[in-house]
Amino acid sequence: MRGRHAGTAGGALAGLHRTISGNIWRKTTEEHLNVARRLAAVLFGCAYACIGAAQQPHIVYILADDLGWKDVGYHGSPIRTPNLDGLAQGGARLEKFYTLPYSTQTRAALMTGRYPMRYGLQTLSILPWSRYGLPADERMLPQALKEAGYRTAMLGKWQLGHFKKEFWPTRRGFDSFYGSFNGEIDYYKKTNRFGEPDWHRNERQVKEAGYVTTLLGREAASAIARHDTATPLFLFLSFNAPQVPLQAPKENLDMYRDIADETRRAYAAMVTALDDAIGTLVSALESKGMMANTLIVFHSDNGGSLPTKYATGDGDVRKPAADNGPFQGGKGGLHEGSMRVAAFAAWPGKIQPGVVAERIHITDMYPTLLKVAGAKLEQTRRIDGIDQWATIADGKPSTRRELLLAMEDSRGALLIESWKLIVYSRLPVRHELFNIQDDPSEEDNRAEREPQRVQEMLARFNEYAWEMAPSLYLEDLLKPRKYDAPMYWGENPVRP
Repeated sequence: MRGRHAGTAGGALAGLHRTISGNIWRKTTEEHLNVARRLAAVLFGCAYACIGAAQQPHIVYILADDLGWKDVGYHGSPIRTPNLDGLAQGGARLEKFYTLPYSTQTRAALMTGRYPMRYGLQTLSILPWSRYGLPADERMLPQALKEAGYRTAMLGKWQLGHFKKEFWPTRRGFDSFYGSFNGEIDYYKKTNRFGEPDWHRNERQVKEAGYVTTLLGREAASAIARHDTATPLFLFLSFNAPQVPLQAPKENLDMYRDIADETRRAYAAMVTALDDAIGTLVSALESKGMMANTLIVFHSDNGGSLPTKYATGDGDVRKPAADNGPFQGGKGGLHEGSMRVAAFAAWPGKIQPGVVAERIHITDMYPTLLKVAGAKLEQTRRIDGIDQWATIADGKPSTRRELLLAMEDSRGALLIESWKLIVYSRLPVRHELFNIQDDPSEEDNRAEREPQRVQEMLARFNEYAWEMAPSLYLEDLLKPRKYDAPMYWGENPVRP
């Protein structure tokens, strides 16, 4: 379609040139020449605008849930992920890609380009009993893309608010929605942790048989098959897998009979089922002839979940299943295993294959995608992300030097250049300081040896703290509810 649009624009330009040339030869007065010049400028501008619009890529953005950094084949895992591996090998493998510690936080940062602490989503995640959501006055990624002419569709896990309709995805810029409002749903019954149904098509609750991950892959393929490629598509495919409960189809479980531990076997089977669904999506893009003009982004919403001392209500596990490779900790923590995730971006002919070792944050994807889509970046509220397209597409150095990894009332983490400061402000107050470039596993705490650096970074950290909005999670805890909610937040040690 892009070539046909370009050809139409080129024909219009040629015809315009003949018409103007003829008029100029017949009428040689300066007035007519000026009119011709003005008309040419207007129509040439329109023609090139048509070419630009035709070049808007389709965008397929894929999230996994609680996927361990090492649990993909291209990071050396024995788990079978051939579709992810193929896409990653043909694209840019983003090896310093950071999200936030919890699901809601990452999704909010992606959708706004802003740190969650600016609008009250800095604590844990939105859970079934929560009565708050991503504030309605925040400009959302799908809203900005719709303004640029995109068709927008959201499939899978939302987790940005469900208590009021104003929080729902179809009220936040998505033309259609298929999936669950919350995380941690039963993959067959499609119920939340309290046994309540949570499966929707647009704004209507529906009952459907089948395994959630497989259904999402099929729905993505169906959405692509139905799509009119003359209109750019933004498809946000947000898988629940491999978050608990650990459930997988028998055919996937049978692939891992050699894994003795049942927990790890189920987890591995879920990751392969996720990869199968992505394969279904890719086949649909190829059949539709959309691959050449489609940007595919993939990453996990946070690191793999590990057993912790205190329950949070958001994907807690009793036994370890995920593998975060060389990185310390897991989901919910402030170390690299929580926020440094498997990620890649692929677009044939537009993104150079290889490893990108530059630091990229989830907030960066908002301005990056808007630039690629030709959407407006101007808005009334400050964007924390930066445009990283040149880094992703061509491997050029990133201009990002500072990154607020997490901030809430009792703790936080800040990265400046190669130095990472972790702050625990609940008594007893303590700090951790790591050189992430030299010590990515965070084994050498240099806080006591580098007191001046700690104080300098702490001063910058406190500047951010003054900008922090009140936590909506903590405010919500004060309200009466019919369910028991975990009352612990802050430092949550991983069980040995």
